[in-house]
Amino acid sequence: MSPVQLYSHQAEVAWPDSYDGHYARAYLTPFFEQEPRRLIANVYNTELRVAQVEDLVLPLTLSDFHPANSYVCSPYSHYVSYGGFEEVERLGNPAAEQLIRLLLRPLAAFLRRQELDRVVYVNNWLLSTNLYPALQPAQVVALAEALPEYFPDRPVIFRSVDGYRNPLLLETLRRCGYRMVLSRQVYYQDPWVARTKKQFKVDRSVMRRSTYRFVDARELGEEAIPRLCELYRLLYLEKYSYYNPQFTENFVRIALERQLLLLWALVREGCIDGVVGYFVRNGVMTQPFFGYDTRLPQELALYRLLSLKTLLEGEARGLLVHASAGVGPFKRLRGGVATIEYNAVYDRHLPAARRLPWTLLKVLADKVAVPLFRHYGF
Repeated sequence: MSPVQLYSHQAEVAWPDSYDGHYARAYLTPFFEQEPRRLIANVYNTELRVAQVEDLVLPLTLSDFHPANSYVCSPYSHYVSYGGFEEVERLGNPAAEQLIRLLLRPLAAFLRRQELDRVVYVNNWLLSTNLYPALQPAQVVALAEALPEYFPDRPVIFRSVDGYRNPLLLETLRRCGYRMVLSRQVYYQDPWVARTKKQFKVDRSVMRRSTYRFVDARELGEEAIPRLCELYRLLYLEKYSYYNPQFTENFVRIALERQLLLLWALVREGCIDGVVGYFVRNGVMTQPFFGYDTRLPQELALYRLLSLKTLLEGEARGLLVHASAGVGPFKRLRGGVATIEYNAVYDRHLPAARRLPWTLLKVLADKVAVPLFRHYGF
């Protein structure tokens, strides 16, 4: 196995002549060429690197604490600000919410003191879901063993690891000493299974009766970009959380020009009221750019139409759909299968005090968060 090479400038990378190599170059080059915050506004104190072993290239992010950081580059925002203080409001149990908040405050102070955010994330595209290319076990081992040596002062964390789609990756990392720390519960949908569900047929009927139509966003021109960003903001930021990645108009413009995301707009009478943008890797598609005008009546079924479009695109392309997290009952009715997604953490090369935060998070996740997921069906 060739040694792992690390690059801090895109011009140094020997980009592989493959689909994944071309995509990585098109996607990552803008992040090297300009401040990451010009593309995702709430990515603070984060540097980009590229790790390469043979024909495999994966982005790395090196981060440090900032209170407004997106959870895609900040464990603190992920587990405390968003996954803790904000998510607890969804329980609908005031007494439980108050108790959890009381427990979270000293935990949050402790995690900040222990530099929880001083990490290196592996395969971090700064998106909610990070799909993996086809990996050889030897490549995983090479990365897993080399990266702690490159970064002796930080935990090494592989993002978006799950046992449903990537069991070999998960088990290989475990054998290399990585601990699986709960990230979130996610859903996979097989479009051919979804097609057999009653709810899928109901959704198809709703789409046939709808006066909306889907339009390739490239046909809408530059003037549509602010509206597409607004629709994402209304759903992912204003309805859910501002710790979600805050995509800028610059990001969407580049995504359209380079086809980093395949964007479809939901249009009626010249008005754009919904958008879904997905990308594909290794037989899986996922939709990190998704939104609709939440101020419009629910009777328009905008979320249902966008979700059905996703399944139809997956079916047409022969792809498994990674449906990300949240809205569990809706996804299960359409064939969604839940699985736990992990952050695979290696911190054995660090002093005991730096290992303690991840030990504590793993205990809390296994004993508290996973049972909550199973009980409430997030």
